Amino acid sequence: MLCIFSDELYHHGIKGQKWGIRRYQNPDGTYTEAGLKRLHKKDVRWAKRNYNKLYKKTYRKSKREFNRYLRKDLNKRLSREAKGGIRSRRYMNAYNKKLAEIMNKNAADLRSPYTNQAVKFIAKRGELGVHLALAGDGFDMETVRNGVYGSGKVAYRKDSVNIER
Repeated sequence: MLCIFSDELYHHGIKGQKWGIRRYQNPDGTYTEAGLKRLHKKDVRWAKRNYNKLYKKTYRKSKREFNRYLRKDLNKRLSREAKGGIRSRRYMNAYNKKLAEIMNKNAADLRSPYTNQAVKFIAKRGELGVHLALAGDGFDMETVRNGVYGSGKVAYRKDSVNIER
């Protein structure tokens, strides 16, 4: 903002600011480390806001194939309920694993808008359902194929993942 009062010129800018220099990009257009962190935060925020929409869209695509799997395979192999009406762990784990597998197949084209990471679904452990995750192109989904607990611990490994809530 420039203000002119009686032959004086005032400038109210930011101290140390360099005009025309981007703080998050190198001169060749690639992102700096701070720029990549910033974009990752934007992607996480985007995933949180759009979680229900992404889940519903992918589940709708997967529903027919998943129900066919339930009827033909899973319900025949495992008893649906244990004593007391509670689902068995084996049933829940097989259910979640197959749901994540089918949903990942149908979400192959979903990408995050800022860093272009793939949207993936990971089986939950200990409860029915799947977690939504953003994975880079080099990420190996086999490392988390048996599911992730609510705390972020990967099943049957000492690793853990960051679960955003």
